[in-house]
Amino acid sequence: MNKDYDVVIGKILSPHGTGGMVKVYPYSDFPERVYLLEEVKVELESGSHIYMVEKASLHGKYWLIKLQEIDTREEAYSLGGSLIRIPKEQRMPVPEGTFYHDQLIGLQVYLDQGNLLGSITEVIKSGGHDQLILARADQKDKTYIIPAVKEFIKQVDLSKGFMIVDLPEGMLDL
Repeated sequence: MNKDYDVVIGKILSPHGTGGMVKVYPYSDFPERVYLLEEVKVELESGSHIYMVEKASLHGKYWLIKLQEIDTREEAYSLGGSLIRIPKEQRMPVPEGTFYHDQLIGLQVYLDQGNLLGSITEVIKSGGHDQLILARADQKDKTYIIPAVKEFIKQVDLSKGFMIVDLPEGMLDL
């Protein structure tokens, strides 16, 4: 079966030691997921390659990963700057009521009164809470920005492709 490695979970920064290990900046909210890695796709500008993971550990806020076939510092150095990808099926489960950003892209967003606001085109991670960027249904060249907070989001149905929100009066005028 051909897997789609479409989830980026980290970026290789540099070699670590002399035996081919790489230091990785994790993009995952679950640092411990490094211990579950078995096979990853390493993507460079020049192409990509699938590697088996021989060993993996946490090192402060970084991951240390030893990839099969990468046995020298020079080989590890050549992977610097590359992204590490896994298949969506291997993502860590998230708590109920929370979602990965890519799951929200494309959802139709309705006010709780039933009016269509638009569809989510982007989710921006910010300091306090994520921001949902919506292409407006009434003006495609305009957007709404809605804070992704539980107080505003009343229902999310991924299988039917919609979200229902209840927003404070005036929020859409900002």
